[in-house]
This record gives sequence, C-alpha cells and structure tokens, in this order.
Amino acid sequence: MTFAKVVSATLLAVGTAAGLAAPAIADDQISFLVVDYDAPGMGDWWQLVVENYESETGVDVDPRNTPAASYYERLLLEAASGTGADVLTVNPNNLGELLAAEQLLPLDQWIERDGVADLLVEGATDSLTVDGTTYAIPITGRTLQLIYNECLFEESGVEAPPTTPEEFLELAQQLTVTEGSGRVTRYGANMVNANEDPTYEMLLMWSIAHGGSFSDGEGNFTVDSQPVIDGLNFMKAVYDSGAIPQGMAEADLRALFATGGSAMTIDGQWQFPFIEANNAENYDCYKSAGHPWDGSATGGVNMALAVNAASENPEAAWNFIKMAVGAQMQSEFGNHSPYIPYGVGAMTEAQMAERPFLRPWLDSIGSAHPIFIPLHEDDFNQTWPIIVDAILLTLRDDVPAEQSLAEAQQRLVECCAN
Repeated sequence: MTFAKVVSATLLAVGTAAGLAAPAIADDQISFLVVDYDAPGMGDWWQLVVENYESETGVDVDPRNTPAASYYERLLLEAASGTGADVLTVNPNNLGELLAAEQLLPLDQWIERDGVADLLVEGATDSLTVDGTTYAIPITGRTLQLIYNECLFEESGVEAPPTTPEEFLELAQQLTVTEGSGRVTRYGANMVNANEDPTYEMLLMWSIAHGGSFSDGEGNFTVDSQPVIDGLNFMKAVYDSGAIPQGMAEADLRALFATGGSAMTIDGQWQFPFIEANNAENYDCYKSAGHPWDGSATGGVNMALAVNAASENPEAAWNFIKMAVGAQMQSEFGNHSPYIPYGVGAMTEAQMAERPFLRPWLDSIGSAHPIFIPLHEDDFNQTWPIIVDAILLTLRDDVPAEQSLAEAQQRLVECCAN
C-alpha cells in the first residue's frame, strides 16, 4: 500500500480523535520532527542548530523528538491527522510517498534565492529531486568504502590496497592464513553473504563495479543484465575462494574484522569507532581507501530536511533548514556526529587531522548510487528479498547466475513493475 493510501486509511481511522487536532502556530514558532534529538552525538548537533536558530531569528523551535524505530510511524500519523511539523526529517526512500500525499513544498525558489546549492557538495540533492523539482535538503549520508588492516598487509607483503575487483580477490587470497589442518585462522576479506538485506547491497556494488545496476533508471528492472550476472559471478568466485567467511551475519563480520580475524572489509566509517572500542591496542593499524572499482559507491542521503506543505510558517521553516546547512553549523558537524555531512568544506583541517580515515567517504558522498531501485523506493522491502534469494541460490546451491537472476527478474516484474 502506498503512503498516500495509508494516509487516507489512517485519516478514516483517526478522524477527529482527541489530541490530533492541528495546534495553532504562532508567527514566531515552528515545529521540527527530529530523530533522536536527545541522543549523544547527532542529537547534540541538532540541539546546537536549534539554539543558534532561536538566538539569531527570535523564532522558537518545538522539537518533536522520535526514536529512529518509530520515526516512520510518527511521520505517517502526523501526516494523516494534519498535525505534521513545519520542518520534516525525510529521506529518498519515503520522498515519493510524501509527494503522493502532497506533504512537501518545492524548495527551488528558496535554494536559488539564497544560494544554498553552493553550500552543498555536487550531486547532493539529486536523490531528493523529482521531475526537476527539489523537495528536501540533505543533512547526513553514508557510503561504503574499503577499510584494511595495514599491519596484516605488511605482514603478508602486500604494499597497497586493491583498486579493482580482480585485485580485491587476489589480495584476499594472499592475505588468508590457513593451518596445516585446513582451518582458516585469518580471512583475507569480509564479504556479506548471509540472508539479510546488506547482501543485496553487496551485489549492487559488484554490479556497479562491472558497469551495471539493478535498473535502467527509468523504472525497468535489469537484474538479468550482463553486468549484474558478472557481478554475481564475481561474488561466487570470492565466496568459493576460501578467503571470506561463509554465511556469517554482517554484525559478526564487523566484529571479526575489528579484532583482526580478517584483513579487509567494505563498510561505513562507523567501523572505526567500533574498532577503537574493541581493539584499541591495534587501532592505528586500520586505514581506509576508496572502493576497489571505477564508478560510484553505494549509499547516499539518510537524513534530509523538508518543509511541510501545510506549514503556516514556511519561510521560517526554510530558514531553519538554511541554517542547518550553513557554514557555521556545518563547521560544527564533525565535532558532534560520526555521519558524513553534505556541506562544502564541512570538515575543518583540524577535524580531518583527527579523523583522516574519513576522506574516502567525504569524497564519495555526492555521487553515491542509491541503494533502493530508482522509481521503486516504496518497494524496497519486496525487492531486496527477491534479489538476495537469487544471490544465495548461486553462492550456496551453485545455480548459474544467469538462471537465478532471470528468475529474480521475473519475480520483480510480477511484484513491482510500474
């Protein structure tokens, strides 16, 4: 069911229930639907933005704090009842649904008037633009990049991280350590291959590495195309090489890498604080590099701000967003949050000196390929299991990639064709 239909159904259910009537909003007040406002780190930065906005404008901000787990439900309920906040936290996955429910204001006239495009890295708003109109401004994002244990590289005589898929497989085999009994005591690399949605993104990465993707960008599925077949065959070669753990969940793979049980992984920058907490004595061994292929990384926006179409104070709501992406607040971002910001020069030289490992993520954030299939954002919970089923058929059951992906293509068309 689409967001617009769910909203209509919810409206019938909630009616004029007590407590859901839209409150009167003063000219000097706006509300803000925010995720984890009271959490350390990102929450501290949001609080700083609110304090500065209130101080500079005289407009009070009412933060409507919601945990990440209940964010979407809260967004839905407020939209259905007409009580939505003036400033909404959104992402590319729910943008289409919110537009179908007529919840968002176009931002282009403000972006042009205030020069906001110049404050953002190139490509920042691509996934938040529909039919040439931009509806949200990105605040944080993520990509996945190569992380490696330089100490283990030196021990194995490896001089540099891989830059191609072929080098990734070759080095993974070289870095693997096996006892005489055949038991692996150190894997050369991690590669997610369990029955979970990160395995979907792993195939997407190797498909991009081979020149393809899961769709043609116009809503047509292409998982049976040659680049995706090549990507899955590459995954199969890595899987069968003995250089990676088989069937281990993503969380366990992260722990294995952090404690020296594998030498390379493709993951987010959040891995570094995890390593520091779990393997502090060897923390300096861990380095980052760009993803080992030509083309984009996967990921993109995970938190953006939009103006509610029903806002009584849209200009004030926009000014709040403008402050959040302004140079002053962006220069504070790295002091509070481990996420990747979209502001130009958001990380100061001093901040980068403290966390030089962030460079590959900062360099890739504006050009990241979305994880969801374009024009099928609403279908993600249906599409990823279909693709993971195909991956596992090939990896575990030796079904040829052409066959498993052809079956997946048919299932995708049947369930989710536009």
